[in-house]
Amino acid sequence: MSEAVAAGGPEAALLEAGLPPGSRCAFRRLTSGLTTVAAEVPEARQLRLVGAVGVGYLDEPADCRGLAHLLEHGLFLGSASAPGEGDFAAWIGEQGGRYNARTDESVTDVHLHLPPDAADEGLRRLVDLLGSPRLDAERLAREVDILEAEFRARLADPALHRLAALGRLFRPDHPARRCHAGHRGTLDDTPRGLAARLTAFHRRHYRTERMALAMLGPLPLEEQLALLARHGARLPCGGSPPAPSAWRWRDPAALAWCPPTPSPPGSGTRLELIWPLPDAVARAGRRELDALAARLADGRLAARLEAMTALQDLAIDLAPEGTGPALVMRLALAEPTPDLAALLAVCLSAPARALGERLPPPPSPAIDLDAWPRRQACRLAADANSPADALPLAPWLAGEQCRILWRAPEADAAWSTRAETGTRWRPLALPVSSPVAESPGRLTPSLPLSLDPVPEPSSAGRASPGCLRRDLRLTLWWGGPAWPRATGGASWCLGWAADPAGQEARLKRWHRRTLALRQAAASRRLDLTLAADAAGDWLMARGDPRRIASLVAQALAAWSTEPGDADASAPPQGLLARALLRQLEVGAARGVPGPRLLGWASGELGQRQAARDAERFAEILAAPPDASPATAASMETSVATSGESWLPPLGEERAVMLEVRGVDASPRSHWMLKLLAACHDAAFQHEMRQRHGFGYVAAVRYAEAAGWPRLGYVVQSPWASVTELQRAIVDFLARRSEALARPDEGELARLRRGMLVRYGAPETHREAIERTWQALRRHPAGPDEWLAPWAAERRALEGLGVIDLARQGRALADATLPRHWWCHMPSP
Repeated sequence: MSEAVAAGGPEAALLEAGLPPGSRCAFRRLTSGLTTVAAEVPEARQLRLVGAVGVGYLDEPADCRGLAHLLEHGLFLGSASAPGEGDFAAWIGEQGGRYNARTDESVTDVHLHLPPDAADEGLRRLVDLLGSPRLDAERLAREVDILEAEFRARLADPALHRLAALGRLFRPDHPARRCHAGHRGTLDDTPRGLAARLTAFHRRHYRTERMALAMLGPLPLEEQLALLARHGARLPCGGSPPAPSAWRWRDPAALAWCPPTPSPPGSGTRLELIWPLPDAVARAGRRELDALAARLADGRLAARLEAMTALQDLAIDLAPEGTGPALVMRLALAEPTPDLAALLAVCLSAPARALGERLPPPPSPAIDLDAWPRRQACRLAADANSPADALPLAPWLAGEQCRILWRAPEADAAWSTRAETGTRWRPLALPVSSPVAESPGRLTPSLPLSLDPVPEPSSAGRASPGCLRRDLRLTLWWGGPAWPRATGGASWCLGWAADPAGQEARLKRWHRRTLALRQAAASRRLDLTLAADAAGDWLMARGDPRRIASLVAQALAAWSTEPGDADASAPPQGLLARALLRQLEVGAARGVPGPRLLGWASGELGQRQAARDAERFAEILAAPPDASPATAASMETSVATSGESWLPPLGEERAVMLEVRGVDASPRSHWMLKLLAACHDAAFQHEMRQRHGFGYVAAVRYAEAAGWPRLGYVVQSPWASVTELQRAIVDFLARRSEALARPDEGELARLRRGMLVRYGAPETHREAIERTWQALRRHPAGPDEWLAPWAAERRALEGLGVIDLARQGRALADATLPRHWWCHMPSP
């Protein structure tokens, strides 16, 4: 259990959830009004620091939309003690760390990942950045150009158009009705005038009464609290907490919308049901809302809806973007024109029906060490002193209080258009249907207890972990993983070869068929992950050892290669750069005749039980006896090692990515490309954005396809041609690749430290299982130190020298590493 130290007040329950066993956490409110929160997680290899301010885009002046986002950018352009434009980024890079920031409607946050020994200096720099930014007019003018490029890129993102359509459901006088994605048209003041407005905006809002600092890492809790208090004392004092937000909603209504470019065939549609809640009611009823969300997502509602339509996903959200406090039900539907009347008849009554039942206790949040400090800091900054109103929830969750958004597949000439974004929309006349509440639907998946309700005798638990079986049909590993404390659960990991050609469509169908099963499992604290890559399809299940075999068996039974699985999937949507980067994780396996099963059982599962279950799983998959698994050794690139591939048109911008593949899948090759990415990223971003002025997207990213290491050099621009972008990347590599990859011994030591912070020993039990499993998939005969493959990986990193890295940089510059271009142009 997590221990909350001096964690009284309304945040106590938040602090006690979502951390690994053995953690401690505490909350403090300083005399200045600053709130701080700390978490000691002994296994954490990284330190997470978050600074949050209770101000967002809804606080912007109406005549200067985008000001809060511009200030977020301006924070990184220099500060009082580090006035250089790149000083902060350079220091983060030297530590091998990462940083990012986000502005939403009511909170702006900056979050850092650093080595634990950089806590003191990291906090000093974070506080300096938040409290004393150097808002230089000339630098800000360049950032407006970047925001313009970002806005144009987001015009291809359905998320922007959803927000634009959502605004039509708001009162005309509420700021949420307007588009707050700033651009040149909304930030059209002179550079000096803009700097003055930003300075005044910062002086008004960036005050301790609406700020929070959070830290999570392996440092002792008392040390963390002392650091937070000492550095937090330097933040500007005063101000007032964020005022309660005004009610934004018009009377209940329904709206259909779609982006300016119609959805491609086969992309399905989405239905969103929104029950808005007043801030005070949502805060007072947070635990009941958590329990209600868990009940709606326990598989029963999904099973009923699956009997009516091709339901791809059902998500229940209490913190959706753009709505303020609300209960939101999101349905992803595989068919473009569902029977809305029938769906709404079930969904509109679902919250009230659930509230009439006995709700389960609110579930503990999933352990996510990145999300925890951000979630805590943002909540504390936004509503630490806000009132709560213990009114009943039921009246707010009645069907007649619901607002509805339907993302339609296409629009016609009768639809309205939002001028700024091009979003198409029209009022939606709700269909009328007779109630179908008594329709039985499909049976909710059950997860019966095993006939072996307890593990085998303890003597079996002392058997040495290893390979229990290896033949033409099944390879089975048992035991582990290496972890400092018992977890009391079990895990099953299974993988088999599958045709790469139909991977995406097959995985989508598998997810759809197991939606209710996965939700039913989650309600019983079991976790099921379904995935696919170039080496085949695989699953990972974790949780109660008495139910896990049933969960795995049902998931395997839902997997299939029926006709249609290999059909081409809908083109990717969203931000163009992300669509390009996804190609780094795509690969193809050579010669995969069929699924031979590779399995690994761990935790509270005895050897005999694991062997029986594995035999049952193999029968479900009906694996042919002469099949052979795909391994990393048989991997080849998904495309030729030279040439170009073109993405289908996704927007109005040009973008390219140079994909570079490692020479093999060894740990040495993995580290080489990771180190190159660390050496090149900041310089590449600066050159593409500042020197060439291409746009706001420019990055070097590392990824893997079934264990094979790859780098992507990606640039997106609203004005440069594909040829210009390619030429700039080639020129950068020819001029700077080797020089940037020649650190001195001290710099290389810092890079190694940064790599171990990001990719070292696992921080959570789940990560230990997944990394051990992926090592087994790459090396089914058994990787070195298979229970702790990260130990062998660390030795490989320590064996790399400056000359090794320089040679890899030279090979990249000379184009001797396998490479391929991915390109995008808008429609003619």
